[in-house]
Amino acid sequence: GFPAPWGKYADVLRFRPAELSIWSGFNGTGKTTLLNQVILAGMSLGERACIASLEIKPRKLLRRLTRQAFGLRMPSVADIERTHDWYDDLLWIFELVGSAKSERLFEVFEYARQRYGVTQFVIDSLMRCGIDEDDYSGQKRFTDRAAEFATSHEVHVHLVAHSRKRDSDSHEASRLDVRGAGAITDLAHNVFIVKRSRDKEREIQDCEQRGELPRAELLAKPDALLVCDKTREGEWTGRASLWFHLDSLQYLDDRYEHPRIFVT
Repeated sequence: GFPAPWGKYADVLRFRPAELSIWSGFNGTGKTTLLNQVILAGMSLGERACIASLEIKPRKLLRRLTRQAFGLRMPSVADIERTHDWYDDLLWIFELVGSAKSERLFEVFEYARQRYGVTQFVIDSLMRCGIDEDDYSGQKRFTDRAAEFATSHEVHVHLVAHSRKRDSDSHEASRLDVRGAGAITDLAHNVFIVKRSRDKEREIQDCEQRGELPRAELLAKPDALLVCDKTREGEWTGRASLWFHLDSLQYLDDRYEHPRIFVT
């Protein structure tokens, strides 16, 4: 497999073949953005990726990916062309926005694996795969098929699954909060939860409104946590503290780190 794109966790957090990872968290926590950064890190090491982005148009996905890939809010035309040339043999996008039927999804994945040697598959998200929210049997069958596809084809499947809504966003989500059937996390090899530091954001906004500088202690707190809540083959579970860099849409090891250029 390939290591996580954060130096502090590269030795303990890897994305291995023949595994299914669940990516969860409350709405707006940044799980898709963070997962895209992981995929870019894999591509920079030669992994080929197929993204079934069922919630946003491919052009919007490419715009955000290119911003992340080059580490700039507004890359030049030359940088964009260079990045898209880099995508040419590494990235495929499943162009279907809406409720995709699972049969069609896995047909496309099968073709991408056999024809192009794709090794990383992203499904974003489970709720867009044509399965009713209360159809727990259907969710189990879909997750079981995703896990079987990963193991039989020696690839890594990343499945985004939202967390249940809570009255307070201060509640720290876990694998028990993943919306839908319990089998979703039971069948997965890894479960990752993305948590956004809303309290920090609110306090910074309050300081800005009062014309004050945020406290140094506040800025030293992470902007997000990537929680590895389950791993079947790995040896590490825990929390990765990350800082969000808005211009590049990248999550960084610390607030002083510079964004990375993934394009090779």
